[in-house]
Amino acid sequence: MISIVIVNYNSDLHLNKCLESICNSNLNDIKIEIIIVNNNKSQNKISFKKNFLFSIKNIYMSKNIGYSKAINIGIKKTSYKTLITMNPDIEVKKNSISDIFNYFKRNKDIGVIGCKVLNVDHTFQKSSRRRFPSLSIITPYVLKFHVFGFTNKYNYMNLSKNNIQKVDAVSGCFMMFNRNQYISVGGFDERFFLYFEDTDFCYKINKLGLNNIYYPKAEIIHLKNGSRNYINYLFVTINFYLSFLKFILKYNRIFFKLNN
Repeated sequence: MISIVIVNYNSDLHLNKCLESICNSNLNDIKIEIIIVNNNKSQNKISFKKNFLFSIKNIYMSKNIGYSKAINIGIKKTSYKTLITMNPDIEVKKNSISDIFNYFKRNKDIGVIGCKVLNVDHTFQKSSRRRFPSLSIITPYVLKFHVFGFTNKYNYMNLSKNNIQKVDAVSGCFMMFNRNQYISVGGFDERFFLYFEDTDFCYKINKLGLNNIYYPKAEIIHLKNGSRNYINYLFVTINFYLSFLKFILKYNRIFFKLNN
């Protein structure tokens, strides 16, 4: 049994496609429920294009309260032990949920497990897996170029995309974890309004002595910019770098350890 929490911000069209992909999945009798946190005060009640074979609960916020806080609110409304946090702009392949769930159940040392994330053209998204960041790699991101291969090392690009691997962090567009561990680390840090809440969560889970796993046998397609438009691009970009700095200052990660 799995509870899926989705934070929706002006992404109704993508959300419907996301839900359809879940509905079309080979779940192999896995019971699921879906909690949707609608994070926009002006958002109308969602109209679904079809009737789905699973429970859907909608929560409507009076304003945009940030991703982390919305996820925490959604998780409070869930019923099951295994949790998935998922973006509305992804589509899961038919066997992805059942495959990753069965692997997660068999391996009790896993804290967080994530998928291979693909672009719409099925090319690999580097953000599928990450090392914990530090200040020394912010320069390549700001200047949009590689410095001594730091960005490649940050995204484990020296490793195979197709092997199951222990990593520092996985992409927050799809993460599976256990409710007990979620409670143990205090949930998602609500000081991260947008971005790096996933990395922070993986960091805290890792400190429990659990492994964060990249599981490429499960694949999802991520539109990536499905919750954005050109109007709020500046807002999104500023929040990315603010959250980056919050993470670095929170854990005093000034220098990047290449073997970390």
